[in-house]
Amino acid sequence: MPFDASPPLQDPSQRGPVRIGADTLLPLHRYQQQRAGQRATAIAHRRARSLALGPTMTLQFEDEASVRYQIQEVMHAECIVAAVDVQDTIDRFAHLLGNGHQWHATLFIELPDAQRRLRELPALSDAAHHLYLGCGALPRVVASANDDLADRHRGRPSAVHFLRFALPPAHRAALRAGQPVLLGCAHRAYAWQRPLPAALQHALCRDLSGDPCD
Repeated sequence: MPFDASPPLQDPSQRGPVRIGADTLLPLHRYQQQRAGQRATAIAHRRARSLALGPTMTLQFEDEASVRYQIQEVMHAECIVAAVDVQDTIDRFAHLLGNGHQWHATLFIELPDAQRRLRELPALSDAAHHLYLGCGALPRVVASANDDLADRHRGRPSAVHFLRFALPPAHRAALRAGQPVLLGCAHRAYAWQRPLPAALQHALCRDLSGDPCD
């Protein structure tokens, strides 16, 4: 199935957990033939779902299209063709797929200078565990970082973190109704905050289910 940056809108109340099956991926030889066009589409899609927070952090909000592209790229880079290896690759990225009740994002800490990275990355890596969403008068939703890793990167500085924002029913309803939302960091070493642009919030709300039950 080709990479589609604009999947058709579905009735949110009918949307279930997102899954990517091996039978929906392009075989390696077909992907290689289409890779240039797929890459251009994927870059544009990912840019539209990215948000800078302060000078060194960028969040890439994931969805089926972005995860599908990452899987296809890994299959290309590692020349994966065997069914068992394809499934293993899918499983490696499964933690980035939502269930209609949450947003997933990959957080990149961008410190090109090696000396600055040595000085600042430990505190910024810890700050990754203090990111939150603010939605009106509702309680903040604090991101859970690196759920799939045993040590969650605690005490082991990393420039890449995987975030999950679990959104309760009241927050999902407010977001779909257009309530402005803030992305922020409560860590003293990186006290930044900014609103989500309306276009990004609209795109992310398409990922949410209308089911009021968790």
